[in-house]
Amino acid sequence: MKPEFYEDIRAFTLVELIVVSAILGVLAIMSIPLFTQYVNKTKSSRALAEIRNIEKDITAYIIDKNTLPPTLNDAGFTRPDPWERPYEYSIIGSGPAPLENFIADPLNTDYDLYSKGPDGLSDAAAAHATSADDIVRSNDGGYAGLRAGL
Repeated sequence: MKPEFYEDIRAFTLVELIVVSAILGVLAIMSIPLFTQYVNKTKSSRALAEIRNIEKDITAYIIDKNTLPPTLNDAGFTRPDPWERPYEYSIIGSGPAPLENFIADPLNTDYDLYSKGPDGLSDAAAAHATSADDIVRSNDGGYAGLRAGL
């Protein structure tokens, strides 16, 4: 004869536990690309906001010193972009060649400011695939966003 306490015990079978684990695994695998996409979108938004803040720092420097800052450090901005790389800054007409779009017109007439985006690659040709994810300031501050949006 069985003791009474065995009658009230209910438990999951091994098969049920394996099925539930498999379903949870599939859901987790499906969510990883969505999470990665969300993280990259968030980092791009942060880079865009920081580019606008850097613009304000540069404008304040221009008002104070009546000239463009030689470096972003001089303008008071020292943080890296969301991908832990420095923001690219160059004064038009000095230093490295500015970014240019596919019709060879400069994006800006005063200075170029951009992040190389998630892949860390950039090319002077806007049509180049490595430039599509760059977050840029163009049209002398009239536009800031993805390079692919130009």
